[in-house]
Amino acid sequence: MKTFRMIMISFLLVAITTTCRVVGEGNDVVYDGEGEPVKPNVPYYISFMTSDYNMWICRKNMGSSDPKSCPQQPVMFTNPSIAPTPVMFILPSKSDTVVRESAKLKIKFVNPRHCGESGFWRVVQKTNLEGEVVLNGSKSSNDSTFSIHKTNEYYKFTYGDGDGDYPTTISLSNEYPIYRLLSKKYSGEMEIYFYRTMP
Repeated sequence: MKTFRMIMISFLLVAITTTCRVVGEGNDVVYDGEGEPVKPNVPYYISFMTSDYNMWICRKNMGSSDPKSCPQQPVMFTNPSIAPTPVMFILPSKSDTVVRESAKLKIKFVNPRHCGESGFWRVVQKTNLEGEVVLNGSKSSNDSTFSIHKTNEYYKFTYGDGDGDYPTTISLSNEYPIYRLLSKKYSGEMEIYFYRTMP
């Protein structure tokens, strides 16, 4: 009888441990390039993979060569001729002290310019499968909701609810040296890293 009880207790412990592991999946802390937890409401620069690639998220008006023109969207810029712009991750709960994988969040550029721009990233759908990231989102809008997920070595952004086998990921357009950020349902992802300061 004691043996049976011990087997049952062992089985329950294994079952509880396994269940906890499954429930906790996707809730790991997101880390920056220095190995520190990424925090909400703190400025971070976003690079393509590592800083060695010298590709950074900037604000730009793709229809103008004037660097002082009002920006319309975030872009990934190779060897940028304009200063990369840091972003902050805004979480729904002010009690959260770190950003976790899969957490719903808003992405906002630090210090939006005085061009009627909110600074919040937003996806404008072009087709059922593809959209484009622009800068007139809001803290309360569903089309301004993103999440961060771990890839093999880096991170990626997903857009919207992110549920299902094929989440909508944020990827890059095929332009060089300035890439627009696109939301794509079944293809592509932009692997990124976060830095508190420019390396």
